Amino acid sequence: MKIISLRLNEEEQSFVEEAAQVYGCSPSTMIKRLAFEKLEDEFDMKAIEEYEKEKKNGTLVIKDFDELLRETGIEC
Repeated sequence: MKIISLRLNEEEQSFVEEAAQVYGCSPSTMIKRLAFEKLEDEFDMKAIEEYEKEKKNGTLVIKDFDELLRETGIEC
């Protein structure tokens, strides 16, 4: 497991500790959770932007669920 160090001034540390209490977890867990939520949101926004770009350009390919299952060889 890797450890990442984060330097905080006293005000930032106090804020993080208080916020962690609201979330009911340790400051480390809260920061990790919030960082990953932010990254997931950014990834989702990029996917939406790509979808909208392809839709606008007429290059969007949409397949129905059954077709996707056939292409991937997944049986339900």
